[in-house]
Amino acid sequence: MRCVITNVGSMGDIHPYLALAVELARNGHKPLLAFPPYARSLIEETGLEYSSIGPDLQGVQAELITAMQKMPDSAQALVGMFTPLVRALPQMFSELGALCAGADVLISGPMQPASRMIHELAGIPFVSVQENHFGGGGSPAFQQATASLINPFRLGLGLQPLRHPVTVDANSPQLALYAMSRHVTPPPPDWPGHYHMTGYFFMDGEQWQPYPELADFLAGGEPPVVISFGSMTHEDPAGVTDLILESVKQAGCRAILQQGWSGLGHESLPRDIHVAGFIPHTWLFDHAACVVHHGGPGTAAAAFRAGVPSVFVPHAFDQPIWSELARDMGMIAPIPFLELTAQRLSDAIKTTLATKRYYQVAAELRERIREERGVEKARILIEELVFRIGLCHESSRVPGRFSPLEDGNRRKHYQEQRRARKRTDRVICREFDGQVQ
Repeated sequence: MRCVITNVGSMGDIHPYLALAVELARNGHKPLLAFPPYARSLIEETGLEYSSIGPDLQGVQAELITAMQKMPDSAQALVGMFTPLVRALPQMFSELGALCAGADVLISGPMQPASRMIHELAGIPFVSVQENHFGGGGSPAFQQATASLINPFRLGLGLQPLRHPVTVDANSPQLALYAMSRHVTPPPPDWPGHYHMTGYFFMDGEQWQPYPELADFLAGGEPPVVISFGSMTHEDPAGVTDLILESVKQAGCRAILQQGWSGLGHESLPRDIHVAGFIPHTWLFDHAACVVHHGGPGTAAAAFRAGVPSVFVPHAFDQPIWSELARDMGMIAPIPFLELTAQRLSDAIKTTLATKRYYQVAAELRERIREERGVEKARILIEELVFRIGLCHESSRVPGRFSPLEDGNRRKHYQEQRRARKRTDRVICREFDGQVQ
């Protein structure tokens, strides 16, 4: 099965797709990851096939993230913020469409609006993956702005406009996966039959090794507090760094500060603070006493899986939702970034480290999340979709565009493999929720 996997966004919008691609490759499929150029080094480290699509949008996204922290509620202001991203849409549509020629399924996150367009035009089997809270409906201004920018391109292709093109309307009409845990937030009872909550996507078994300085720091004392704001960017990174350093000093703990997209940290640091670049959270958080983070869905998932308590510092997007869900499960109250002070962060760290109940809640959640095996369930559901439709399906499509390779022998071989694995797959799915029949 040839799978094209794509999305646009921060590193948190890429990591889950790497995990899914590894799972697909492990089971004999051929994933191709189609992401903007800034993801190249991260993807190539896995040995997976990669193709760059669109321009390098990291700088534009960093500016957008900084601006979104002020939460503009004007559609006009949001149009100005999103315009540079949407200008890349024709290039991404063209390049992604070319990669889909000969593919058996297109798997996409919601921030890649070209994916649904290609599905509608070509008839290629389409799987959407959501990590944001139930598709992240966004404010009316957000929906108005994104629709006004994306729908003209859709109309130019002869496609109907969408009300929510980068949130709920980015969902596939064939298979919509929600890569989140029912133990954090349960699925609505009225979901369509093709919607499935699988559990989080993790790269289990990745053998990342710490560099010597990090290994020495971890071995040199008590488990540190890990502070990671990921792809969040700040107008004053030096000021944020100083605030963090002061809070760690007041809390009297050791800490690892991840630089993130803001480039936090500077040359003058105390010995009990280690500044780090990229470290897989599935590895790093297992070595933490607690985690201070922004509450992005991927970072929150990794913290939940590690079984250590979190201090949420939500910045924007759906981060306040995840932080409130964590509080509802029994964790410490979040601190919105715009209200963050060294004293408040220090108090939250000290309270968390001293409260046994927070560790009990985190440990119980860890066990439930690790039982879900989200990428396995997602892989089975994707296989079932392609099995039903058939590899190299025949369907109406735009003449001469995205036509898949017709290969009846390959389809027959794939279906035989699926039948051979079906018993194991059913056992796995019964362990989850019995959604796959």
